[in-house]
Amino acid sequence: MLPLVILALMAGAEGPTPPPSAAPPPSPPAARRPSVLRDAALAAAASAAVALGKPDIRRAIFRDASLSHVLENFAFPIAQVRAGTRRDTDPFWVNNVAHPVSFGVEALYLKHQGYGNGEAFLFTQVHSVVWEFVVEGCAFEPSGKDLAADAIGAAAAIWIVHPLVRRWTAPSAPVRVDLRPVPGGATLHVTARF
Repeated sequence: MLPLVILALMAGAEGPTPPPSAAPPPSPPAARRPSVLRDAALAAAASAAVALGKPDIRRAIFRDASLSHVLENFAFPIAQVRAGTRRDTDPFWVNNVAHPVSFGVEALYLKHQGYGNGEAFLFTQVHSVVWEFVVEGCAFEPSGKDLAADAIGAAAAIWIVHPLVRRWTAPSAPVRVDLRPVPGGATLHVTARF
């Protein structure tokens, strides 16, 4: 009888066996891998749409575009930016709203696509330089106001807006906001825990 008790104790020493229906814990979702070529193509398409959609830029490009302007912008960047900043007489909403908001939205899109903070900021600033030095720059000098506004908008989106949005929309957030489709529209549901 004693050997059977010892065998039973030894079998129990290994611990209880998991039930057959217990599955291993789910693995965390794989992080998104950024697609730089796709995102560069989207940025180029957005730039082309703005360049062709804004009448003053479209006229300047079709009338005054020159490769020599682009080369001069890169050969003498400081002098060209100074001249472009003095020349920039765009209204307040273009320089101080449209520029920072558009590059802020681009930065948030890039963060959603899996870019790190530095990568997203670098991407937006390369796009900003290409816009100012090449797209608009083929017709006139780059604007320092626009370059600064683009950087400020992207930085604010990456280091202020994105963390706040993630904090308030995380599963454990005190406030949940959901937009749910319904026939003929959508409903906004806000749930708050206090």
